[in-house]
Amino acid sequence: MYKLRQSICDIGNRLWQMGMLPAGDGNISVRLEDNKYFITASGVSKGFLEPKQVLLIDSNGIVLDGEGTPSTEIVMHLVAYRLRGDINAVVHAHPPYATAFACTDEDLPNNLVAEGIIKVGSIPTAPFAIPSSKDTAEAAAPYFNTANAVLLKNHGAVALGRNLDEAFMRMELVEHIAKVAILSNIIDNLQKIPDEKMKELIRMAKNY
Repeated sequence: MYKLRQSICDIGNRLWQMGMLPAGDGNISVRLEDNKYFITASGVSKGFLEPKQVLLIDSNGIVLDGEGTPSTEIVMHLVAYRLRGDINAVVHAHPPYATAFACTDEDLPNNLVAEGIIKVGSIPTAPFAIPSSKDTAEAAAPYFNTANAVLLKNHGAVALGRNLDEAFMRMELVEHIAKVAILSNIIDNLQKIPDEKMKELIRMAKNY
């Protein structure tokens, strides 16, 4: 268990170095066996997270081991696990380019980056909800059934994965897609992936 806790710390540090988790923001969790989970402690900078600050909790959010209180977004994580039996890790971050999209009426385009279609799929935006409340979970829940990543209106993003590495890489890819979308709009003659090729990429995604 210590190794997995350390891996969560390492992912937190990488996201912090990438500018996705400023000022103690964001949270990371992993599903374990027997309805238990690891989740990062609230209010702790993920750039300096220690294994003891990765808390072991039960399905009711009760702390079984570790120091601190669970992330205030704990309900959103537990809802994602309840809805998606294939998901074993959740990463919530505040990536600046993706969050910029979440602060507009523009959807994050899914027809610019081929790898995004294959590895993440469509990335919807959930309605605004007050952060650190059950409203965030309620707003995002309808999208968790079909999406592997969701933007949170005027807030940030959530990425789901079959394991911790996949959840991290999906978050990384969400930010990459958003950055490409913003930069490509600065350049004239934007070229989107043709519809017929989109269908082929979607078929590839089902086997990924």
